[in-house]
Amino acid sequence: MILRVFERLLNIDDIDCRWTVRVMFILCVFSRLAVFFNPYTDTDFTWINSWMSTADTTGDLAAQAAQSFPITTGNIVFLATASFTLFFTLMMGILYSALYVRSFKRKKLEKEKDTAWEKDEPAKTGKIMKRFLLLTLFYLAVSVPFVIINSNLVIFFCLGFPYVFTAPACYLSGDKGMFSAIPYVVKITKGFYLAHLRSLFLIMLVFFFTDAVAGLTSYVSLTSFYILSAFFSTWITFAVGRYAGMAYCAMRDAHGYTVIKPEKESKIE
Repeated sequence: MILRVFERLLNIDDIDCRWTVRVMFILCVFSRLAVFFNPYTDTDFTWINSWMSTADTTGDLAAQAAQSFPITTGNIVFLATASFTLFFTLMMGILYSALYVRSFKRKKLEKEKDTAWEKDEPAKTGKIMKRFLLLTLFYLAVSVPFVIINSNLVIFFCLGFPYVFTAPACYLSGDKGMFSAIPYVVKITKGFYLAHLRSLFLIMLVFFFTDAVAGLTSYVSLTSFYILSAFFSTWITFAVGRYAGMAYCAMRDAHGYTVIKPEKESKIE
């Protein structure tokens, strides 16, 4: 039973708007490949060790070392490209979760045509894209402090993540506003926390396994390694997005929240 559910979870192509998802997937793969095949990037960071060994933490030597920090323009281009690719892939995974929720609602309406008064309308494409743009801008604004904080509190982040990882799906689906989505999903996650923790752990195991397999190809061809790594990392990101959508839909129905009241106009869309 668990393996069947897990197989369904990894089948990211099983969605009504599959061509949209395929385009998103291809864009993510190519963006990840651009990190390594961009002719203007420089992936050589071996100078860090030698620079750090000569830098002193006190006196004028520290100031001199800071002024002569040997990072190249290619290094900067590489870091900028890698950061953009990581953020872009993350946002595509989040968008996938919203598309899954919309697909779920459409199928549910088709099965329950006789209960029209209970209609839980799927969000329209325009509304999803509007909220997706707002969410992207919000994530851009909080990304730097978020990374700094969670680099020191990574254990607390991992333990809290199963409570809030469905919040973007809730918001983009139109069920709640940006700031009301988090308390809402925390409320409906009650009783599902350990299941989320287990499923996310299994997805990460698949990621580590596929990443190790891709790493073995680097001994034969670096190009093959880059392609496989880009493919598998994108696939796992979309799988997490799919699980977020599946989990959110399951929790809504389990708690009887099949009818979502419209948000007040004062709430952020």
